[in-house]
Amino acid sequence: MDLLKKLSAIAALAIACPASDFGYFSQHDAGQEVFSFLSTFDSPRNAALEKSASALPTTDPTVVQLNPAAILMPEGKKRVAEAHWQTGEFADNQGTLSYTTQFEKFILQFSYNWISYGTITGYDEYGDENGSEYKPFSQLATLSVAYPMKHIRVGATIKFASDKLTGDNEDQTAMAAAFDWGLTWVSDSKNYGFSFVARDFGAMLRGYVKEDADDTYPLSQTFAISGFMKPRSVPRLTLFAETDFPRYAEPDLNLGAEYALGEFFRIRAGFTRTWLDITRDIKELANSSSRPDETNEARIFSLGLGYASDLFAVDYAFSYLAQSLGFEHRLGLRVEF
Repeated sequence: MDLLKKLSAIAALAIACPASDFGYFSQHDAGQEVFSFLSTFDSPRNAALEKSASALPTTDPTVVQLNPAAILMPEGKKRVAEAHWQTGEFADNQGTLSYTTQFEKFILQFSYNWISYGTITGYDEYGDENGSEYKPFSQLATLSVAYPMKHIRVGATIKFASDKLTGDNEDQTAMAAAFDWGLTWVSDSKNYGFSFVARDFGAMLRGYVKEDADDTYPLSQTFAISGFMKPRSVPRLTLFAETDFPRYAEPDLNLGAEYALGEFFRIRAGFTRTWLDITRDIKELANSSSRPDETNEARIFSLGLGYASDLFAVDYAFSYLAQSLGFEHRLGLRVEF
């Protein structure tokens, strides 16, 4: 009877998961999602590993961008100040400032993030320049809290974002509120672990246009499942994998690897591709030697290098963009005291 109950529970779960997935994720209407820039604040480490490292607890405070449950305080330290900056085809000036501390058993972090897109020339309805110049600007403020336990760690982040487009009289700065939460489990050996994360669940508080009757557009509402493994045969190597399920976009697969060079240096590499693109790639490779041009992700792969001592850490990441869009460079500095 016990076996029958277990088989029945497994069968019910196997039926319920695809059914709930179809009901929640079947819309795939990118036009309903707003504030997609929230997912672009990647630190050098997160970018180099292509957002795959959300399951491994780390003293790098920027991991809360992926999973607020995965943050660790450095041993013997009470505060961590961190800043990172990037430039590329999608932003003229983008960066993050964060401050992390500990209160009793809770780890707290505050951060401010910004994107300046540079100066954009305005055009009229006929496609001619109208003499106007716009300087769109996006901002994000976050408050994160994590509670570490022996094997399980939990955490949550509250977000408040604003997005200014043109600044014309009929426009206004749009605002939104959201939250993330994460759950992480790590084995006794600390050689492998898993996490489940929900990101950017929220909605607009104020629309882009004054007196807009419909300002209830949702955010990305993304679920993510991730894991890490440290092979016993190569103890300096850590492998990462994560699959994301955004409600209004295609799910993707993120893979990463980090190798320790001695005590202080780390080299990193990451790859990302949507599951739809992976399916297309496999079909195309099976039929010919060429690869399809379409892609659902801006980045394809990234490389990175990190240095961490007892006082400070420096990280760098280089990302190759799809569709000949160029490259992105990220640089970060962290001070522990």
